Amino acid sequence: MWEWTSSDFTPYPGFRAFPYKEYSEVFFGSGHKVLRGGSFAVDAVACRGTFRNWDLPVRRQIFSGFRTARSEDV
Repeated sequence: MWEWTSSDFTPYPGFRAFPYKEYSEVFFGSGHKVLRGGSFAVDAVACRGTFRNWDLPVRRQIFSGFRTARSEDV
C-alpha cells in the first residue's frame, strides 16, 4: 500500500525524473505530497520503498494509507 508522508513533492539533489519528465516535474510544489512504497495496482518497478510517487492529499481513490509512530519514552 502507498504510504503518505508529510513531505512536499519537490526535487532533491541528484533527482532524476522517472519514468518520464512530465510524470513528476510538472507536479513539484507544496500542493502535492510524497507517497512511498507501492501497491498491487502498480508495476513492479514502482513497488519499492525508495520509489517516490505523488498525489493530492484530498484524493481517496488511490490505494494508500499512513503510518503512525511515537517516541518510546512517551
